[in-house]
Amino acid sequence: MKISKNLFGIAIIIMISLSGCMKHESTLPKSDRTMDNLNVPDGFNFKSVKEIEIEINMPDSVDFSVLRSRFDIFTSDPEEGGKLINSASFDTDGHYKGIIRVPTSINEIFIKTIAGNVMASLPIAGQKSSGVIIDFGDNYGYQAPDTVVNSIKSQFISLNQLKQTYAGTNIIGNGDFNSNDFGGIAYWSTLHPVDQKWYFTNYYYYGTMEWFNDGGNGRIRTPLRNSNGSAYSGGASQWINATAGDVITLTADIKSDGGSNLYSYLYLIPRNSNGTVLAYYNLYYSNPSTNWKTKTLVASMPYGTATCQVLLWNNDYNNNSRIYYDNVIVTGPVTDADGDGVSDEDDDYPNDATRAFNIYYPDANTMGSFAFEDNWPGKGDYDFNDVVVDYQYKQIVNSANKLVDLEARFKFKASGATFLNGFGFQMGLNPAAIASVTGTSITDGYLSILGNGSEAGQTKGTIIVTDNVFNQIPNPGGGIGTNTTTGATYVEPVTLTIKLATVSPVAIETAGRPPYNPFIIVNEDRGREVHLADYPPTNLANNQFFGIEHDDSNIANGKYYKTQNNLPWGIETPTPFDYPVEKAQIINAHLKFADWAESGGTTYTDWYENLSGYRNPTNIFQIPN
Repeated sequence: MKISKNLFGIAIIIMISLSGCMKHESTLPKSDRTMDNLNVPDGFNFKSVKEIEIEINMPDSVDFSVLRSRFDIFTSDPEEGGKLINSASFDTDGHYKGIIRVPTSINEIFIKTIAGNVMASLPIAGQKSSGVIIDFGDNYGYQAPDTVVNSIKSQFISLNQLKQTYAGTNIIGNGDFNSNDFGGIAYWSTLHPVDQKWYFTNYYYYGTMEWFNDGGNGRIRTPLRNSNGSAYSGGASQWINATAGDVITLTADIKSDGGSNLYSYLYLIPRNSNGTVLAYYNLYYSNPSTNWKTKTLVASMPYGTATCQVLLWNNDYNNNSRIYYDNVIVTGPVTDADGDGVSDEDDDYPNDATRAFNIYYPDANTMGSFAFEDNWPGKGDYDFNDVVVDYQYKQIVNSANKLVDLEARFKFKASGATFLNGFGFQMGLNPAAIASVTGTSITDGYLSILGNGSEAGQTKGTIIVTDNVFNQIPNPGGGIGTNTTTGATYVEPVTLTIKLATVSPVAIETAGRPPYNPFIIVNEDRGREVHLADYPPTNLANNQFFGIEHDDSNIANGKYYKTQNNLPWGIETPTPFDYPVEKAQIINAHLKFADWAESGGTTYTDWYENLSGYRNPTNIFQIPN
């Protein structure tokens, strides 16, 4: 795999220190700091998420003309609790380019593809970058096995792939090498049966591959060479049945005793019914690590294929080191019941050709939060509890990565207000592209809604989730609003699930990406919208509110919904927000918020987390037992 060096020094498996560990100290004593005297830099938009452009190129060995191979992106290794944040397919050239949104505190992502799994580094918060480029094809070759290494790039950097897991059946025999039953052939090219058995080559130079018992686990390795200058070139071969169009994936665990002049190859060699070679596909691994590393090779079988040779090949010129193999897995043909090009095991909708993947935001298992102040254009009390709503979006896309449906859950959990506030969001698509919207709560009569469920008078699709939050969580009395006053009656949050269907699939670039453009409508005055910092208003906003009282919006410069000293009226967190109690400023509840804001978002990027020294629990609303 090649990582573009000019893209913020991306390195695979190199951990970058979390920017949340960085410290920023204000010049003001902490006891004297208030929201009004924070020194927030111009241009900071109070985002706790960052957008990263991801570009992935797959190897040329795979025919993507009909295959819609899925890949997934996780916050970390899913076997260690990583959360799914994106799923998509490659285009007909085996290429993908798109945007993902992740918390600014995350500096790595785990990418799972048919060609292997990798960890990729992301830019640190505040660091400018143009994206992440990952090329799985740079360590692929298309030449026959050789007894000498004469065409290898000395500067090659091997892809450090991570352990693969497979839902399909392993079609190779004795892939774990627990059985000491091996045949022998003279050359790698010597024909042998399709019999679920490995055959060691025994002609080239010194020795043959060896089986050994490693603490109860069978393994194979290259022979240890004498110091007389002899070399070893050889390997282990097994043939499997295959047909044209099959996508065959070979993965193996490889390591060495260390040192240089060690060259390992994984080969897939399709042959016709006469045993004639049709193509060579190989993956090259130079000077394997002393720790087990998983390597993956994938290829489409060409026209005329009847069998495929699986070959573990080696060129070993080191007198004192060996190359080891274990856990060889080969998976083959897949089922695609709906014919959309996505295999059933990768398809979230295996029997529906119009749908393929679910894409979640913030992720498949977590809700994020929006929190608003409703006194705009005047300053509020900065407790950010006038409207607090958790959210989770699920984009349902087809095999071409176009939006078919949107399902969004909104959990209304607090309204520390006397105003009757509504809540909605605006997408990027044309309202006419929306077939239907269901699940909204529109009862108070001040809105105009089209027949498809979106709001009338808008050039972009706008969905009003509720026109009055108090219809979901009524004020129980005994305090301001709902669920913001300690000791007042607690009201269970209510979740609304919005379902939007498109007329025809819409490109994500056109539809926009979650969380889209969320906003509140203040006190049933339709023109009085409050958005997150630097998000534009909708067509129905009353522009006369801009630039009065404490609002310092500058439409020409793209500055919206911020004060003169750059304070916002709304924030987003990528996890459920534990909001302040009534009248407690956010900086006195979340103690790292001020440092984060004054640093322009580069320090304490995880300010909203419940970590030691991050909170004053007295100023955070506690759900009664």
